[in-house]
Amino acid sequence: MKRADIITFAGAIIIVAIIAVATQGIDSIPGLNGFISPESPYENPTGEYSPHTPQAKPQVWNIPKNTDLNTVFVSGDGGYPVTDFPDDMTHFGASDPEYPEIWMPGEIVRFATYTGPGNGFSEKFHVPFGFWRINASMTAVNKPESSQLTWILVDAEDGAIVTGNQMRYGEHVTKTVQASGDAFYFIVSTQDINQYEFTLETTKALYGDNLIQPAVRRLTAFLNAA
Repeated sequence: MKRADIITFAGAIIIVAIIAVATQGIDSIPGLNGFISPESPYENPTGEYSPHTPQAKPQVWNIPKNTDLNTVFVSGDGGYPVTDFPDDMTHFGASDPEYPEIWMPGEIVRFATYTGPGNGFSEKFHVPFGFWRINASMTAVNKPESSQLTWILVDAEDGAIVTGNQMRYGEHVTKTVQASGDAFYFIVSTQDINQYEFTLETTKALYGDNLIQPAVRRLTAFLNAA
């Protein structure tokens, strides 16, 4: 067997393994249970792609609050292009449809959360998926009858308000987002709320694709250099 054929075959095995980890976890790969080599000579052959180590379970990151208002209101590219809510929140409507053919049980991956209490802004965050959703919920103990949660998601690159909602006690809102990018942020206003949580979710297929594409690029770069 030629060297190029061996490399291609090995690369295909690596790609299949990454897909399996992304969709079902490391336990789904026979012989690799609990073990992943920490380093690979082909992980970053040109320095162009950042290394990635597959995880047994998807990592969920907590989006921090931005408590430095100087970075919010500063002019230019460094600031936040939208710093207040629209006058009319009713046009956002209620929850989006669940799309059961897409959001199937067992096929949903939670990848980030943003939690409160408190009003204000989140830090800017990156979403690599082109299709995802926000599950918004709140807890009100002291004055549930007057509690209210108002929030918007803003694309910090162009200042467009992507979605949002104004929630009352007992409501659970799901909003679907069809946009990816390097800079989104939340603006949140609360009234008589003890806690709120925004859970960001995507599908296993999209999560796995986000893992596989860097691996394919690394393999291609290595084969081209061989």
